[in-house]
Amino acid sequence: MRQFAKAFRSPDNEVDVIAVRRSHLPRNEVIDGVNVYRIQNRSPVERSRISHILHLGSFLFRAAAIITWKHWRKPYDVIHVQSIPDFLVFSALIPKLLGCPVILDLRDLVPELYASKFKKKENCLAVRILKRVERLSARFADHVIVANPLWYERVVQRSAIASKCSVFWYYPDTELFYPRQMKRTDNRFRLLYPGSLQHHQGVDLAIRALSKIQQEIPEVELHIQGDGPAKADLLKLSQELHLEAKVIFDELVPFELVSDCMAECNLGLVPKMASDVFGNEAASTKIPEFMAVGIPVVASRTKIESYLYDDSLLCYFESENEDSFVNAVTSLYKDSSLRNSLVNNGRQFVEKNNWATRVPEYIDLVKSLVK
Repeated sequence: MRQFAKAFRSPDNEVDVIAVRRSHLPRNEVIDGVNVYRIQNRSPVERSRISHILHLGSFLFRAAAIITWKHWRKPYDVIHVQSIPDFLVFSALIPKLLGCPVILDLRDLVPELYASKFKKKENCLAVRILKRVERLSARFADHVIVANPLWYERVVQRSAIASKCSVFWYYPDTELFYPRQMKRTDNRFRLLYPGSLQHHQGVDLAIRALSKIQQEIPEVELHIQGDGPAKADLLKLSQELHLEAKVIFDELVPFELVSDCMAECNLGLVPKMASDVFGNEAASTKIPEFMAVGIPVVASRTKIESYLYDDSLLCYFESENEDSFVNAVTSLYKDSSLRNSLVNNGRQFVEKNNWATRVPEYIDLVKSLVK
């Protein structure tokens, strides 16, 4: 949402963002000229379905109240609602009835995410209901943005007509993500996983593999920078394997500082599980960010990553295969020419595929809806 909000920041435009709040962040602030309102606290480690649904329902009603109030005082020209969940689009019901166009931005597909998180089959009742909710949400919106080409095809097939859908894949913001010199001077070979700690992310495989990797690379370290329901299990796993000195759980940093952390690592890791339908199809946002900073990436060969990147851009390993992961990491460690090749190819990719190249398209979309 940060990038979409920044697209319209100017002295002539007023942009509001309504979001959940982490406890350490202020409730209201202005970031890069954008008004941010954090209206509800939310824990990143919710495990209970009931707790999760209650929090989402509470946010929906709070967001609807503040959107309606602010629209009544000063009408919005367009409202952009980013999932999850997709039914948050109904928080814009009153403004839409008053003529304000609404964009539904499907960053994640809720039916697939639910099935992954709670280990449900695609044809179970809850997943079927969520597909129906997705269809209703898409029909309510004036336009639907989908996060990647695979999901675009699915959304068009089951929820929305193609003429009101478009793909806005995640592109890095090169104002934040750009090459810089590594500041640390130690000889440690640092692996970094930054992101949410969910089961489908496969971070446990990286921890297990570290026992073998350190035999080839004694100075290796695995840094994990994230939070989520799997964090407690990952901490326990590192202790059981006696890897506390090698697996470092870093403190979370503001988004603006993530690129600085990336610049201090030697390899970026994206070990998602291809056997998980969501992990197999949800595109990693960290891969293009690592590329933009100039860091080579080791990634599992999932369906979406294979669709987006060829072997000249990533060092692939067989998903959920510990030995394949070990070979990928040790090969890059030993072969500096391979690392340099991935870095150079990644940089060329980002030069053509960054947020600045897509901003005009998004602005044109919004203007067409407003007209």
